[in-house]
Amino acid sequence: MNKLNKTLMTTLVLGLLGANAQAATTADITLSGTVAQDCSVALSSANYTVDLLNGENDSTVATVTETCNDADGYVISFSSANSGVMQNDDNASEQKAYTISYGTGIVAQSLSQAQSSSYSSFTAGNAVPLKLNLAAHTSGVLAAGTWSDTITVSIAAVQ
Repeated sequence: MNKLNKTLMTTLVLGLLGANAQAATTADITLSGTVAQDCSVALSSANYTVDLLNGENDSTVATVTETCNDADGYVISFSSANSGVMQNDDNASEQKAYTISYGTGIVAQSLSQAQSSSYSSFTAGNAVPLKLNLAAHTSGVLAAGTWSDTITVSIAAVQ
């Protein structure tokens, strides 16, 4: 190699080494993590014996424990298999309507249509009583047999 080529090569190598030797004055590290969404309900009881003859007045049928960690909040909903009536298992036309109350959002409402209550923040273990109102039986004969309805409680994060 001639002297000119050696000089150019040395200059090029030193230039590259110099460029790599300079460090940045700042650098960023991004930290992140993920928490899975948890929206669930638990009931203190799965069964309640209703007093069809004497009625029910704000009787707590279960305590619903709500848990939802969605930062936008959640909705708790109630629906009825028999559209808000106790129904005689032997004769479906024998029915007694009732209402429910739940927290401050649902007060003495029929379950002829689903009812819901919205919360604007997250919670861990919010225990709320589900209450039942059913008028006393005051006239005529009440059909013998088992009367029933099933209330479904559900929870969903606000979308």
